[in-house]
Amino acid sequence: MRGIVSALFAEIRRRKVFQTFVPYLGFVWLILQIISVITPMFNLSPLFNTLVAVILFAGMPIMLYLSWYFDFTLDGLLPIPDAESEEVSPFGLSRWAVLILITLGSGFLAYRYFSTVQIEFAKANDGIQQTFIANSIAVLPFKDASADQDQAFIAQGLAEEITSLLGRTNGLKVAASSSSSILADKGLDPVSIARRLQVDTVLTGSVRVTGDQLKIRVELINASDAKVLWSESFARKFSDIFAVESEIARSTVNMLQDTYIETGSLTNSANTKSTDAYVIYLKGREQYRKQTTESMKEARKLFEQAIGLDPEYAQAYVALADTIAMLAKGTNGIGHDAFFGVLDGEIAGKLAEQYLEKALVRDPQLPEAFAVRGLLLGVLNDNYDSALSSLDKAIELNPSFAKAYMWKFLVFDKLGKYTEAWETLQQANVLDPISIANQSNRGFYLSQQGLIQEAETQYKLLVAEFPNSPLGYVGLASIEYNKANYSESILRWRQAHSISPENTRYEKSYIGLLLEIGLVDQARKLTSDPFYVPTFLLLEGKHTELIDEMNTRILANPDDPWVRFEAAFYEMLIGNNSAAEKLLIPLLTEFSNDELYNMPLCSPAIEIAWALIEEDNNKESQSILKKCDLQLENARQENITDSFADYLAARLAALNNNDELALQELSKAFKNGWRQWWTKYDPIIAPVLETDAGKDIMIKIDDHLKKEREEVRQLNIF
Repeated sequence: MRGIVSALFAEIRRRKVFQTFVPYLGFVWLILQIISVITPMFNLSPLFNTLVAVILFAGMPIMLYLSWYFDFTLDGLLPIPDAESEEVSPFGLSRWAVLILITLGSGFLAYRYFSTVQIEFAKANDGIQQTFIANSIAVLPFKDASADQDQAFIAQGLAEEITSLLGRTNGLKVAASSSSSILADKGLDPVSIARRLQVDTVLTGSVRVTGDQLKIRVELINASDAKVLWSESFARKFSDIFAVESEIARSTVNMLQDTYIETGSLTNSANTKSTDAYVIYLKGREQYRKQTTESMKEARKLFEQAIGLDPEYAQAYVALADTIAMLAKGTNGIGHDAFFGVLDGEIAGKLAEQYLEKALVRDPQLPEAFAVRGLLLGVLNDNYDSALSSLDKAIELNPSFAKAYMWKFLVFDKLGKYTEAWETLQQANVLDPISIANQSNRGFYLSQQGLIQEAETQYKLLVAEFPNSPLGYVGLASIEYNKANYSESILRWRQAHSISPENTRYEKSYIGLLLEIGLVDQARKLTSDPFYVPTFLLLEGKHTELIDEMNTRILANPDDPWVRFEAAFYEMLIGNNSAAEKLLIPLLTEFSNDELYNMPLCSPAIEIAWALIEEDNNKESQSILKKCDLQLENARQENITDSFADYLAARLAALNNNDELALQELSKAFKNGWRQWWTKYDPIIAPVLETDAGKDIMIKIDDHLKKEREEVRQLNIF
């Protein structure tokens, strides 16, 4: 070993490596001395000294490498011959490759070091003394410091906007303002909130507006020891609020991250030239956060007023589009309470898209706009690929955008990609764990996966934390329905409806459940909506009037295949099979695939398959049944085990003439809560119901419905 070291040093001396390198060090020292003199003379930046030094020191490894192969002389670089052959080896490809690697490595290290120095220098000039590195933060609602305590909507809005600005920073997890607000309203201190949200730091403060004067004080708190890391006060005109919000966000990021954001780099998407428009916008946000049909309608009015005051207000257009989308009717195939049920879904989608276009023309980089567009495309328009692309864009612009993750969950859920849906919902939950919507979606997903007890616990927690929100009651209503506890489900629907009486979905679910258990008279007292007329006539046995009603509707809506399918289904239930077949078979070409194979009953495809079998068109019917089989298989692979899936399996088996399997699946459906009154009239399952076991199941269904009717009557709720 000693001999190898001696030989190495001998070769270094022969190649004059030190004789070359030492003068280079002297050259570096001389240049640095000159730079130190001329920098103040020409008023150069102190960073100029550092830049030159970094470049010169980065050249040292390159100099050492080259000095092994060349002798640096006044006449240039002279190649050094090999020790044994005393011949000069060419500076070939391998040596060039090593030289390039050394150059790149030295350059990269020099760049990283100089960038760090630049950041520290910028922070020092900005008065920032970074003493704490953190990767997560929550912005609490600012305290209303006004004398009349009437500026809470400004304080909350300020926190929301700063949260949005911070969320655009890569590498910084920002808890959603909704969760922060809820916990603050419960009276928790900043450290307790930070622990609940699992963040390292908390930004809090106070705000007061007096006339056109704005006073804001902020504090950045270390969650581990409650120490104040940074504090600042701002006294500006109210019209400067957007600049103050940006400055607070910029300073916070610079304090917590190994980066530096220059003044003006973070722009506020809520910016408007009209302070009056901004105040109205914040009042709209206050209503939106309440998450009821009534508050959403009020929010819509306020956002429209804000746009009236400033037609160039991009963020107000996005907020209006978001609100209109939330006001769409029904669940649109999602299976849970996604919307607040006032506007026709198609109309709501078109209106919202128009406002989004106006927003993006004014600000093409609004993450909120891309998120709302993803909601529209995926949930209202079934354009899943474009929806996911738009939502991914929103997340790219704001990696902490909890709502974008939640809406992405809805799209994955509609696609039947339940694993991806759950993973995305978990991401939303990390950012916004206290959110009413996230908790509701979590309960829905658990229920969908057959985890009924866990889902019920989640919904009860939601009710306990938010007794004035209808969503917890809605979830419990669905749980009780799936367990065939109809009287309990009705009570829960009534609670949800009493909180939000303008939500048409709650009303229809309540009335629909009364009809399911046969309380027609009670249901009639609650509505005069013509939507229910066919069901009333069917349950009252007025079949001739029912067919007349449906024929009238078909004539009034000749281009609507759903009206003809509804008429066909009624014909099936009253035993007019030939009439049903004539209506069903042409519908095969009028529905899209998504519409045809709509789960959970793969309807109307399975009814059309039945009609084709009745017409001896087995080839076409088998093609449909195979697709329904695949839908059922996918659902069961995703652990969706409910009575609807079981009843679909029973119908498929019956259509494939496997009565034994059909009976097994029907028994399973009953065990899992299937109690649909129309089962006895379903011609698809009729052969099974003719067996003794089938008749026994139907008797149990009738007995259960009778018991539920009596329990509801005893509630005295009418």
